[in-house]
Amino acid sequence: MPKVEASIDITGNPEDIWALMCNPARYPEFVDPADRMIDIGDGVVKQGYTYKEHGGIKPFKSDSTWTVTTFEPTSHQVHVGHDGQMTIHLDIRVEPTAWGSRLIQKIDLKPRWYLAPVSTVMWPLMMRKRAQETMEKTVANVKRIVELGST
Repeated sequence: MPKVEASIDITGNPEDIWALMCNPARYPEFVDPADRMIDIGDGVVKQGYTYKEHGGIKPFKSDSTWTVTTFEPTSHQVHVGHDGQMTIHLDIRVEPTAWGSRLIQKIDLKPRWYLAPVSTVMWPLMMRKRAQETMEKTVANVKRIVELGST
């Protein structure tokens, strides 16, 4: 299963980062592959919360449905997304540090069985680099927003 990870140190407290992670209406503002939200449900992120978005990594853009499967306030969330072709596990961790906080995001991708051969070729050729760049942009966006104080 392809995996990507990015982390960044942020001058800000975990609560400010957490507030941004729990605001699905703002996901297109900082989650690089999220083009737009389709449905944010009741807007209260918690375990079992479901939302829908449109986005992805070029050239693979689609609508996806996400469910929060783990929710430990101010420290850990897991979102599982499905777009019909792939299952995406997004693990978000916020850790306090001596100078602020560290945001760590990991993504595990699991293509449908019939896409496994294509994935085996596409991942090392181009998708791994694109996925890594997307993850790094996302955590950098969070840093910018939190450090500007606009959470």
